Amino acid sequence: MNYLAHLYFSDPEPMAWAGSLMGDFLKGPLPADVDPQLLKHLRLHRKIDSFAQDSASFQASCRRLDSRYRFGRGILVDVFYDHFLACRWPEFSERTLEDFSHEVYQALNDCRQLLPPGLQNLLPRMVRDNWLVSYRQPEVVGNVLNALERRLKHRLPLGRGSEDLQRHRAELQSDFKAFMAEAEAFVGRWKAGH
Repeated sequence: MNYLAHLYFSDPEPMAWAGSLMGDFLKGPLPADVDPQLLKHLRLHRKIDSFAQDSASFQASCRRLDSRYRFGRGILVDVFYDHFLACRWPEFSERTLEDFSHEVYQALNDCRQLLPPGLQNLLPRMVRDNWLVSYRQPEVVGNVLNALERRLKHRLPLGRGSEDLQRHRAELQSDFKAFMAEAEAFVGRWKAGH
């Protein structure tokens, strides 16, 4: 999953949000000497990523996309699901996405010194361009996909993923809705055990 979904599934507090985002920036063994909430949500990030890869709904979305994307289909679905979550946010939360995003940005800034350097460097752009809210806009999705393609040195044509998003939008949204119901249940069970 991408940023918004990981934040959505977090507990609503600064250390949880930090841990949820740090999962994409820390590889290998997790640090043991950090805030327990941060560590819990680093673990949750990895659990959600594994759950998504095994999810029938997520895999159905991947199969809908052109085979030219190869292993990049999962990357595209991550981005598409964040787009759908942003667009359909009122179905999942009583708080507005604008209020939620503002609180997350403030919390991340408050604990910025705990974030890995890559996330520290990204945070000002995330806040300035209001990434979490901007995911609603199809053109922003296109920009994200183009940036991901550049990061992968154009080995995969991810920038063309917007075409697949439009072509398969209804089916992908149906997959997303099923996935979110499965993920809510999975995260609830995982949190109850930790």
